[in-house]
Amino acid sequence: MQNETVLGLTKLDKGIIIIGGPLLGAIIGWFIQIISSWLIKIPFVPFGPFFEWIVSWNSSWVSIIGVIVGLIAGILFALYAFSESLKMTITDQEVTMKRNDKEVNLQKRDISAIYMDRKEIVVLGQKGEERYRSQTDVKQPKIEAAFLEHRFPWKNQDPHHAEYQRWVPDQPDFPDSVNRLLAAREQALKEEDEKEAMILRKDIAAEGAIIRDEDKRQYVRMIRG
Repeated sequence: MQNETVLGLTKLDKGIIIIGGPLLGAIIGWFIQIISSWLIKIPFVPFGPFFEWIVSWNSSWVSIIGVIVGLIAGILFALYAFSESLKMTITDQEVTMKRNDKEVNLQKRDISAIYMDRKEIVVLGQKGEERYRSQTDVKQPKIEAAFLEHRFPWKNQDPHHAEYQRWVPDQPDFPDSVNRLLAAREQALKEEDEKEAMILRKDIAAEGAIIRDEDKRQYVRMIRG
């Protein structure tokens, strides 16, 4: 049996999510009328009419229904948390990333660097291209120790850090196709549309450009060769 290290949610994390989510939902549901009565006193509170409607009910069934709805919401949250968490399985030859039932297998020989970009783990290929990027809740020291144990090329920062330049509209050093995609992504960042920004990042990478975000500013490097 080959030596492997698995990183992701710990047993404690799983226990908190499985028990804590539904339990918290049930507690909120039981006290929903009291909570609603507090909320309607706050000026401009969102969904004010909905909370007023809940307070207007005098039936004891409100708390029971609230508990049931809270439990369901807690279970759905737990399922979502499990699906969104990144699981990394590391051996001496490869690393497998699994998230949202999507699995990506990366061979060590094809990797030039692995590093953390804030809460995201980034894997670069031999040409400096971005092979994988995903958010993880595992702390950096634990991730670093695991990859070093299996002799992967771990880096404390992006080894191409000095090659990035801040993007401005119609950047003359970049192809028009890249500039158009970067302009669309900048708009997505301004609108805080994280999903669209992530999709555009992948589209831009397909054009041979890698992005580093800093305070909603885009810094870009082109892959050479």
